[in-house]
Amino acid sequence: MLLQRVVSWLVALQGILLGMLVIAVVGGTHVGVHAPFAVFVAVAAGCVPVLASLIALRNPRTAAWIDLCVSPITPFLTLLFASDFGGVLGAVMVFSGVLVVPGFFWLLTSRRDWPQLLQPTRSLRGASFNAVLSAGLFCVLVIVAAFSSFFLPWWPPIGDCGGRPIFTEQGVPANIDFTARIVFVGPRSFHGWSLWAIARVEQRFGGLPAWPSNLILLRGYFKPADKDERYFVEGRRSGAAITRFLPVIEPVACGRTAHLEGATVALRCLRDGLPRSGGRLIGMVHRGVRESNEPAAGVKVRITGPAGSSISVTDAQGIYNVTGLPPGQYTIELGAPDWHPVHTYYLPDRAIREDSLLEWPERLPPRN
Repeated sequence: MLLQRVVSWLVALQGILLGMLVIAVVGGTHVGVHAPFAVFVAVAAGCVPVLASLIALRNPRTAAWIDLCVSPITPFLTLLFASDFGGVLGAVMVFSGVLVVPGFFWLLTSRRDWPQLLQPTRSLRGASFNAVLSAGLFCVLVIVAAFSSFFLPWWPPIGDCGGRPIFTEQGVPANIDFTARIVFVGPRSFHGWSLWAIARVEQRFGGLPAWPSNLILLRGYFKPADKDERYFVEGRRSGAAITRFLPVIEPVACGRTAHLEGATVALRCLRDGLPRSGGRLIGMVHRGVRESNEPAAGVKVRITGPAGSSISVTDAQGIYNVTGLPPGQYTIELGAPDWHPVHTYYLPDRAIREDSLLEWPERLPPRN
């Protein structure tokens, strides 16, 4: 009798924990599958075993019926979300562990008259109280699962790789762009890094809804020292099934998310807008080694293109800015009097080409 109760409690706990894992991975993180229907089905598949495990405490037969009715979608979920659980084998173990195994277990134990974990309440008032208590516990477990997703490791490509324009062809920001101050950094959960932080929005450039108190949750990699730091964020709304309804912002691939002092070029482009005519080449020159972010003011930059050569001098922030350029091939050179090429670009009409400060392969030599 005791052994039967222990095994039943372990199976119920397994259904709850694995169901919460599915909710956390599929409902709270950025998953590889973007189809809303598929994501919502997977989240439902995580909620079902949690609910069924709570019901199994008093009514194993009903729990078996719930799990086994949903279990036919297990192969579909396994193939669709295999990459999110470490491969097909991992997905099989998770989805069969939340639906198929508990379903057959509760069916078998109910037919062999195993003892119920909790005795059913016979009075109507007691049954109503238990139903409300179970519903409340279910909601708490789902919320905890969604929140725990912020502690799961994820590897989005972060940093400016120069691959995405900052504006669309219509002249509006291509992503959600804003500046914010970090007010809270989450606990460290991945190699000494926190995977989320709470920030207060300071300036919007487009696409960001107005949430209460201007507080948002940023996903990324943060250190405790980042508290009170100001960031420029180029991101997007979370695409997960649950967090898409919350103020959660994720960095975009090849984006410009960085500390505010490292986003001077992007901020100037956003404040100026798309060129009314011609193209624009703008970038920042740094002095010293690659790890240094010291801007180099007063440096001559030669830009050669279809209309000839022109020389621009970097301002106090180390930025050069040339506008009204016709479409064509352009070469950027630094270091007068010994000019040496740095980048070569093809610039379409009414386009902006930015040079991220972290992408310069050549920098000025350190001061003597």
